Amino acid sequence: MAKAIASAIAAMAVIAGSVPGSAMAQANVARQEQTVRQAYHISAGALAPALRHLASVAEVPLTFTADQTDGKTTAGINGQYTAQEAFALLLRGTGLQSVRLENGGYVLRPQAVAPENAAASPASALPDVQVSASADKEKAWGPVYGYVAKRSASATKTDTLLVETPQSISVVTSDQIQAQASKSIRDVIGYTPGVGAQTNGYRDTDNLILRGFQIDNSSIRRDGLRSPSNTFTGTQEPYGLERVDILRGAASLLYGATEPGGLINLVTKRPSAETWHEAGLEVGSYNRVEATADLSGSLNEEGSLSYRLTLLNRKSDSFIDFVPNDRLYIAPALNWKIADSTQLTLLTHYQESKLNRQWGLPPEGSLLPNKNGVLPRGLSIGEPLDNRKDIHKSATLLLEHQFNEQNKINLSLRRNQVDLDWNYAGRDSLQDDQRTLTRYFARRMEKVTAWTFDANLQSQIRTGSIDHQLTLGVDGSSSDAQRTRRYALIAPLDLFKPVYGAKPYGDDGKDGYRENTRALGLYLQDQIKIDQRWVLLLGARHDSVKIDQSDYFEPAWNMDKTTSTTGRAGLVYLAENGLAPFISFSQSFQPIGGTDRLGARFKPTKGEQYEFGVRYQPAGSNTLLSAAMYQLTQSNVQVPDPADPDNYSIQTGEIRARGLELEAKSDLTRNLQLIAAYTYTDAKTTKAGPTQPDVVGQRQANTPTHQFSAWADYQFADLGVPKLKLGMGMRYVGKALASNAPYEVPAFHVFDAGVSYDVDKWRFKLNVKNLTDKSYIVECGNGYCNYGDPRQVTLSAQYRW
Repeated sequence: MAKAIASAIAAMAVIAGSVPGSAMAQANVARQEQTVRQAYHISAGALAPALRHLASVAEVPLTFTADQTDGKTTAGINGQYTAQEAFALLLRGTGLQSVRLENGGYVLRPQAVAPENAAASPASALPDVQVSASADKEKAWGPVYGYVAKRSASATKTDTLLVETPQSISVVTSDQIQAQASKSIRDVIGYTPGVGAQTNGYRDTDNLILRGFQIDNSSIRRDGLRSPSNTFTGTQEPYGLERVDILRGAASLLYGATEPGGLINLVTKRPSAETWHEAGLEVGSYNRVEATADLSGSLNEEGSLSYRLTLLNRKSDSFIDFVPNDRLYIAPALNWKIADSTQLTLLTHYQESKLNRQWGLPPEGSLLPNKNGVLPRGLSIGEPLDNRKDIHKSATLLLEHQFNEQNKINLSLRRNQVDLDWNYAGRDSLQDDQRTLTRYFARRMEKVTAWTFDANLQSQIRTGSIDHQLTLGVDGSSSDAQRTRRYALIAPLDLFKPVYGAKPYGDDGKDGYRENTRALGLYLQDQIKIDQRWVLLLGARHDSVKIDQSDYFEPAWNMDKTTSTTGRAGLVYLAENGLAPFISFSQSFQPIGGTDRLGARFKPTKGEQYEFGVRYQPAGSNTLLSAAMYQLTQSNVQVPDPADPDNYSIQTGEIRARGLELEAKSDLTRNLQLIAAYTYTDAKTTKAGPTQPDVVGQRQANTPTHQFSAWADYQFADLGVPKLKLGMGMRYVGKALASNAPYEVPAFHVFDAGVSYDVDKWRFKLNVKNLTDKSYIVECGNGYCNYGDPRQVTLSAQYRW
């Protein structure tokens, strides 16, 4: 791997030196300097975020200090203006003015006021203001002010406008995460199309469903790099994220092995030279107490060294007995601008969680009738002695070097380690009396250590009216995982009259494994813009994955090696009125370990997607409307071998998903923001094995046909209370087929709400999840069902300075 990295970097440097210069950079500057009129809809409120919002919409650099805007508010603007006019209107009554610089950017300075004795005082010029912070236009890996993101790097690994991306992608911003008080990745994606609840209902893992296909941590990236954790090693903390990008559909071109449904890229909060301090305290249901802090700023006068420190400490129970929800999160980060052309970023985090698994309850008594009655939502099948702790530690280096105006190289390197120590009483089977549950006891220990890297060269080339954005890269990972489990016996539990305190006894066996995975991929992508109207994306990738596995207690290594070539092609048309229709084809692969009955290694599963969609984003607006239709097929799916169905499999299965997704994010007025999404998914088995003729045509488990969600925020500026904001949301999930069971999970809908009020530097918030305290089943699988979360109330206070 080290040789591969060194060779790739050397090759990229040679290529970068050989690419000729062009006038593209000058053209970009010229576009920034244009003073065309655009539509601005900026609500009344604090001045600093309003200025950042304006700069983001106008796509111009804006520089100001925190002292200049501290404590100042604006009445907002609503209409068609040039950037200079918009700044002037937004700054009315603040004592500040915007000054346009030669490079097309703006700087804030005190407003010039002529003194009464101006004639006698010619020396009335104001002194220069020393600038110590900046608010540049939106970047794909940076903050988004509000709910409407316009750029992302998750689909292309380049800073690309969403309307120029020929594949469906949604962005959940940090502002949306905070407004909806999302406490898990499952909460974060609750108002996003194409995404469903995980297939096992567990809250200690981030595995979800995208377009009818389960994704787990193998399809979750952080800052574009693979996560080494698995379905047992915990969840990610949303408070540490700047944004969450959901890329739907086959996406192996830039990321290698992934499930066909797509992937989720978590973007970590990064250092900023702009001074920003936030501290908060939250209390809520189930004895929840949570303290947070988010601090950033410059460490020197030049602004070349900046930091970010994100902290969270939570102590909480949950609605399930004996299931705590405690977490400690510490994330220091540094950015060093070594030179104008080079910067280095260090991201680290330590996360310690205590969240016992929610095992679910038998369907008899939760979903289906039980002669003994109804099982309560908070019933635990475990014991008070259950104890689980997982620890995540990571350190990431991000290096960016600009060779010249057209060529730059990006290097990312991460070391990640996850440790799990877990004692638990697990479920076994429900007896014929429908109340006695047999159980087992286990001591489980897991450790995953991984190195991941990505190195790519990005080159801009202009030939006539055609612009090329070339990305040549190599990425890979090396992970070592081990698991041990030791079993014991434990007394059964009467679900309707539970008596806890049972102790494990005896020795009921042990198991464990070791697994070493090495992956290396080479990719090439070309984003071609023709006449500023057509965007063509072409790309290809080749991967090699090697997996060595062995029993932990009796080492005997087996090796699986997989190679795969995948690609993607897409076309977007950029109309003058803001419409951007697109069409695309993409592929994915996922290795499968093991052999068939004849000893042949299994092939990787393959995913192929055809997608047609359209986005609408009027120039200068804060609105993005999206619609997409797709067909996504997974082949080489394992099914029972007809010659020995109990012990072997063959790869003749196929699953196909077809669907429609609609999404709207918009500032409808200066005081009203809306998020809405609709999903239609027809995912079913299209090919099965000879022993499973009835499976053909069966729907994918826990994948509802229809889903709908909507969230609206209203700021009461027109009623004279601009610092009061009310949010309301509704999530509807249609009926779905249970996993490995002949019954359906009923449809359900829940309501959420949030209200906030700003007082000087304080923000007070009240959020309620499941406002009506509706009791519902979120999913059923493998003979057990999981209730959805009951009503949860949180009250928080944040102080910002």
